Amino acid sequence: MKVAIPLFGTWVSPRFGYSPEVWILNVEDGEVISQKTVPMVGLSLPFWCNQLSHLGIDAVICGGIDRVCHYKLESLGISVIPEVAGEAIEVLDLFLAGKLEPGFRNCRRKGRGFKGRRGRYFEPQWTTDEKK
Repeated sequence: MKVAIPLFGTWVSPRFGYSPEVWILNVEDGEVISQKTVPMVGLSLPFWCNQLSHLGIDAVICGGIDRVCHYKLESLGISVIPEVAGEAIEVLDLFLAGKLEPGFRNCRRKGRGFKGRRGRYFEPQWTTDEKK
């Protein structure tokens, strides 16, 4: 099985189609057999999907992805695990263990969130769910 993870430094890219490179992993029996990075600079979104299909990718682990790209990848036979955030190596470990689900967030720093009225800061939804 070939897995692709768009990278932003050492993190899973927050948006599909806008990262400079993709980490391609060949996985067999829960272990990485081979790996490489493929540059994707300058490719438009339709070419991203076609390039991943050309590389023989079976699954994509990514951050945010628009509906058109999601459907395009699935129509090409590529499964998508969307809305994933965190260090790529940690995400890969969860995937290999069979524990990675769409929407996984592993962000150590909370950040300030979004500033609302009266100077209050609203936290992203995934941080407020953990407090309950």
